[in-house]
Amino acid sequence: MKKNSLLLLIAFILLSAPLLRAQENAPPVDIGKESMYFPHRYQKYHVQTGLGLFFTKLPFDWVESALEAPLISLHLTFGLPAGFSLEGNVNTIFVSNQVSLGVRWNYIYRNFSFNLGYDLGYSLGIMTFAGFKNMGMMLTQYPNLSIGFKTKTLAFTVKGEAVIIAWGQMKTGENVLMNSPDFFDGVTGAIYLEQRIFKKKILIIGFKDNYVKYYWPAWMVFTTFNRYYHIPELHILWVL
Repeated sequence: MKKNSLLLLIAFILLSAPLLRAQENAPPVDIGKESMYFPHRYQKYHVQTGLGLFFTKLPFDWVESALEAPLISLHLTFGLPAGFSLEGNVNTIFVSNQVSLGVRWNYIYRNFSFNLGYDLGYSLGIMTFAGFKNMGMMLTQYPNLSIGFKTKTLAFTVKGEAVIIAWGQMKTGENVLMNSPDFFDGVTGAIYLEQRIFKKKILIIGFKDNYVKYYWPAWMVFTTFNRYYHIPELHILWVL
């Protein structure tokens, strides 16, 4: 990770310390019902919103440093009957954007839980400055599985998913440079920690490793090497 990203995380934790102490006198809250990544039965027809940032480190084969700015991330959940829920994500850094929507089936047993899910994401990249007129589009499937464990104030979730490129295209001007057929792109693994800060406000910190050939935020430096890369991410979200 870039040095300034780590400094931002350290500063955030230090600034949150007084809030962490203040929660000791706050009324109890079931972290399993207020979290976003921990698999649980969401309140039916209720929308939950999380807003945050995620930082990423690209391979040296592509660029010599991390992305200069973090991606803005908006995460939504919508509870359905019978343990089902919908999840949506909007991630953007202006030149790289992705919108995804997925369905989950959640099951919880005491302090443990798991869910099965499927997401479909549409990525759009536009670079129309400094003499560039490039565009990249991609449709991606993400079948996934999450396993969680909770205490009174903490929720831990491990998530794995497959990444399958259903369709992709890259254009410069009116010229099509690449048309991607359906192919298996790789896998991801992530761990999320959710902590109540005060009242029902939850802080989420996640670490994710993408083991993929193609990484959608870096569509403009898409590599022609036929190999997999480890691409780490740091996620920080606040449940609103």
